[in-house]
Amino acid sequence: MSESGTLSALIGEANFRLRWFDLGRRLRPVPRSTVEAFEEGRAPWPFPYLRHAWAGLLLWPEEGGEPVVWFLRLPLDEQGKLQLPIRDAFLRLIEQKLRQGDPSESASQLHTALEESGLLFSPATEGQACFHARAALLLQRPASAHYASALAYLREPQSQRWDQLAIQGIADLAAHWEEERELLLQRIPDLAPPVFISLSQCLENEAIDHRLAGAIIARADSELRSESADFTLIGAAVRGVSHSAARGLRLQFLQRILQAPAGHNGEVLAAIGSRCAYDLESAELAAPWLAALAQNQGQDTFNLLLIDLMFLPQVRASLLSALRDPARPEVLAKAFGNFLRGPEEPH
Repeated sequence: MSESGTLSALIGEANFRLRWFDLGRRLRPVPRSTVEAFEEGRAPWPFPYLRHAWAGLLLWPEEGGEPVVWFLRLPLDEQGKLQLPIRDAFLRLIEQKLRQGDPSESASQLHTALEESGLLFSPATEGQACFHARAALLLQRPASAHYASALAYLREPQSQRWDQLAIQGIADLAAHWEEERELLLQRIPDLAPPVFISLSQCLENEAIDHRLAGAIIARADSELRSESADFTLIGAAVRGVSHSAARGLRLQFLQRILQAPAGHNGEVLAAIGSRCAYDLESAELAAPWLAALAQNQGQDTFNLLLIDLMFLPQVRASLLSALRDPARPEVLAKAFGNFLRGPEEPH
């Protein structure tokens, strides 16, 4: 096994450069020092999601060549740290494959080890597209051929059918949002709903400014006022502004949602709990969100989201305060009681 006993070191010994990304709640780079501490079992994964580290690894040969992408779902222990026996088994499998093959075939040998490890996962379509868009920027490569079509549609929406746009082009557009800010601001109010939804889902990975966040929120607010609101569009808008620096705008928007019929929709509530998890540090948001979740979702969903959020130290205190508040709604008190009791024993 590699002397350092880590995946990153072993990949380096195979003459590949490496960058780690988190893909749990959104796409974001993970610093090398953080990865090293995690791989060595000294520190938890900084962005746990559903008791796993959802990692995207971008590898490219030091001597030039095409990059390789791995998507790994690494189980975490009760402290959010890497389960070291699983790491060690994976490293042994990689080393075995590398010994069996010619050095020139190291990329294919690494991929074979990945497929056999059971740690592989496939991100959602927009997640994969956003990863490739970010990789192109990192490696200073051109955006995909689909980017031009997405730009052409924004400039002249009547010039082509929206349903012919590729998600990769929309992801490239999101990755280049700063360059195309004015065009996006102009078109967001009247984008075809499926395009707005896909764009918002891709923008969840970007720290968009208050102007772009405001445009997305204004479009969603218009939907909130509709008698036949599109909850999928509203949930996508939540995702689109979830990483924006405009936290005040976002918190007010989320509070309006929870006061509207959309606040009873499971897809919207899940978007708040997963993508805007750190906003639940605000007591003004945590309490109504928990109450809506208890009222409109089953016990299993309530338990799943609550367990996941309890792994985030930043929000645990506000959640517990709302859950233990003597003035909490009865439906929330019941759901929390069931959560504490755990699953019923089969008869």
